[in-house]
Amino acid sequence: MVQFRHTQREIQFKVVYYGPALGGKTTNLEALHEITDPDNKTQLVSLKTAEDRTLFFDFLPFDLGEIQGYHVRLQVYTVPGQVHYNTTRKVVLAGTDGIIFVADSQPVRSNENYIAWENMRANLLANKMDLHQIPVVIQCNKQDLSDALPKEQVLAAMKVDSPNVTLASALNGEGVMQTFLTCIQLMLGLFVEKFKLADRGVTPARISAAVSEVFAPHMAKRRTPPAQIPAAPEQPPAVGLSDEEQLVAALQSSTQLAEQYQEAHLLSRMYQARLDEMTTIYNVGKGLSAAQSIEEALSLTGTVLHEFRPAWQVSLFTTGEAGVSPLATFGGEEDPLWTADAPGAGNLALGLIQRGERTHLMDLPALFQRLKASPIPPRADALALPLGAADKPTAYLIAYSPQDSPFSKEEDRFLALLEQIVSPRLQTLALFDALAAANERLEVKVLERTADLQEALERLQELDQLKRAFLNNVSHEMKTPLTNVRSYADLLRRYPQQREKNADEYLGIIYEESLHLETLINDLLSYTRIKEPPRGESCDLVAALEEVLETLGALAERKHLKVQVQKEGDTLFFEMNREDAVILFRQILDNAFKFSPEGVKVKIYLLQDAKRVIFAARDYGPGFPKEQQERLLEPYEAGNPTVPSYKGPGLGMGLFLVKEILAKYHGGIAIENMEPGSNVLAELPRHA
Repeated sequence: MVQFRHTQREIQFKVVYYGPALGGKTTNLEALHEITDPDNKTQLVSLKTAEDRTLFFDFLPFDLGEIQGYHVRLQVYTVPGQVHYNTTRKVVLAGTDGIIFVADSQPVRSNENYIAWENMRANLLANKMDLHQIPVVIQCNKQDLSDALPKEQVLAAMKVDSPNVTLASALNGEGVMQTFLTCIQLMLGLFVEKFKLADRGVTPARISAAVSEVFAPHMAKRRTPPAQIPAAPEQPPAVGLSDEEQLVAALQSSTQLAEQYQEAHLLSRMYQARLDEMTTIYNVGKGLSAAQSIEEALSLTGTVLHEFRPAWQVSLFTTGEAGVSPLATFGGEEDPLWTADAPGAGNLALGLIQRGERTHLMDLPALFQRLKASPIPPRADALALPLGAADKPTAYLIAYSPQDSPFSKEEDRFLALLEQIVSPRLQTLALFDALAAANERLEVKVLERTADLQEALERLQELDQLKRAFLNNVSHEMKTPLTNVRSYADLLRRYPQQREKNADEYLGIIYEESLHLETLINDLLSYTRIKEPPRGESCDLVAALEEVLETLGALAERKHLKVQVQKEGDTLFFEMNREDAVILFRQILDNAFKFSPEGVKVKIYLLQDAKRVIFAARDYGPGFPKEQQERLLEPYEAGNPTVPSYKGPGLGMGLFLVKEILAKYHGGIAIENMEPGSNVLAELPRHA
């Protein structure tokens, strides 16, 4: 009867090999153990007599994975074939979930097969069990013998009609796995139907396929037959076990002892496996703490992991701005087996472990297109472990198990634990690398900023010198008209008898000097106004030009200048501050009028197209020497030998103010020598 062990999360099934004496029951178990467990990881418990016959039972545990979170374990028994051990057979048969009846295919053993079958039916009834409710597989054993009967004759002699019949030779292992697999599939299918697991997605077909997958690597294997087959000894007489109650108690004790032995053995193996894992994790953690780079940490991880599982092939890859790059491979082939033309290239199924959960990535073209020159065989028994930050892995560890040993849940768990140990250290090293790179960038920025600050300091020093020169110039330019105004006013005040004779002359001088002062003050105020940002208002440039021409009209009349204006229409709107437009026109025209000889023509242009507005003033004065043209756009410095000798009265800021205004509106200025005279052209671009 199936047993649920909730504490261990296990479901335990019992399978019994039944049949006549010397029919091959124990040989079946020995073959089963040798094929499925060549390394003797599990123990085959066998209680035998001196004549090498099974006295009580053989006990062989199996683990078949999980159903609904429970591990499925199998306990496989045989019963003694001798008739005088019937009590033993009855006790072992109790609670069985599946029966494999091993029939001897030799003609001389047909009657023993029939007797053993009937004895099994009787013992099932004694245990209150129904033969029709238990899966039974009949194995016709010893088919390798020359006189072996076909299965139809074997069943006919047993007076049995069963669809579940297999042919086998337990001596060499042929048919042993098929018989066992058939029984397990029938038994688990009946279990699924009985407990209605189909409602939870577990169907007999799915469980049958899962069992087939578990045993698939062993189905084609055979065992090496023993060198000599011992002759069948005579059946010994019954020895002093006549007290049936003592025999039953002894059998139960022996069964419990065997189970406890197996449990202790399993626990010992489990604890040893956990110890090996913890030792490996400790060695990895210890090594990682001393690693100084991501490459060193990954190489150490690969080395320790390969020592822990030499059969695995471990490949390490780093990620970066250039993509994924191979770092190292431990174990397996050294030649690059992965190419773009390999079967399944770009569609290699990998189990991805992340935070302890296993999912499947069916397509990794972006990753493996970069890995096509690395030693990665296109196999499905592989696990890709992302290492580092969850959203942006620093590296990948790809492990390949041997072809016949896919990764188990325990190995999945171990690799997930390894990821939890390695990833934080890789993140720390990545942060250190990022910090070092940030420090380098910071040092470069500090150097660049220092250079900028040094340049700004030098510019400030230049501006400070310019400011001092400008203030000296303002002081010098303003002292002269102020002195003249004060001097002639004082003369008029102190000598009233001369007023009638000199009053007009003195008042004219005072008037001219006051105009000069007004010009100087306007220049100072203009410099303040041009520092105001654009207000985004639309200005009529034609109106601003006419205002400036009216202001400079007196100067033009005194010098008898002929002013010719060419403009497009009565209005021309442009987005700029009106104060800036007035200053721009006044400064350019003031220069043109001031430096033009008397009686010449001054041409003024105010034109536009879809992309720009152009203002130009063409005069016929002395012009500007080429070597001094760039200097004309800077403020005047008193005492500077590069200043033109023909500089007129004022602060010498005219074209400097023009340059500042044009820069504010992304415009430009050009000065051309025309011989005679010059042409000053200002351009204001229109914005789309």
